[in-house]
Amino acid sequence: MTKKGKKTVLISGCSSGIGRDLAVEFAASGYHVFATARKPQAIRDLVGANIDVLQLDVTKGASIRKCVSDAIKKSGRIDVLVNNAGYGLMGPVIDITHEDMIQQFDTNYFGALALIKEVAPSMMRNKSGRIINISSVSGVFPTPFAGIYCSTKAALNAVSDSLRMELAPFGIEVI
Repeated sequence: MTKKGKKTVLISGCSSGIGRDLAVEFAASGYHVFATARKPQAIRDLVGANIDVLQLDVTKGASIRKCVSDAIKKSGRIDVLVNNAGYGLMGPVIDITHEDMIQQFDTNYFGALALIKEVAPSMMRNKSGRIINISSVSGVFPTPFAGIYCSTKAALNAVSDSLRMELAPFGIEVI
């Protein structure tokens, strides 16, 4: 629990969709929410009694470190991390540029790992935490014209399975 008696959650990718809805639902459930976006002005309307807005670009190490540091400074800890930031790169695999493939993996996979690596030590010290990685059925059932996106989600599923076993002894759940 934080100094205010509320559990805290840090959610990446709150500009729209699942991330935005999760921020609202966690706040309504009494959590202190740190809603994040690359462009925080896009989510300023979320600011409220239980929601703070932070800038976060999951492809930039400095941004990740600052975001996590600011959240821990303000709340004392992060109880739940929701890795939601991502996007779908669509098109035939053979037509997608190498640079676009790298950007897709940087955002959907390596960004989530970097956030986990930044948050996990604090959770380990607290001997509790929950890491929720938002994946997709596409990580299990690939589809045509989404091969790179599907690959990022399959990689996220696999690393989540490994992390679940590695972090369990520290009281951290990986979902």
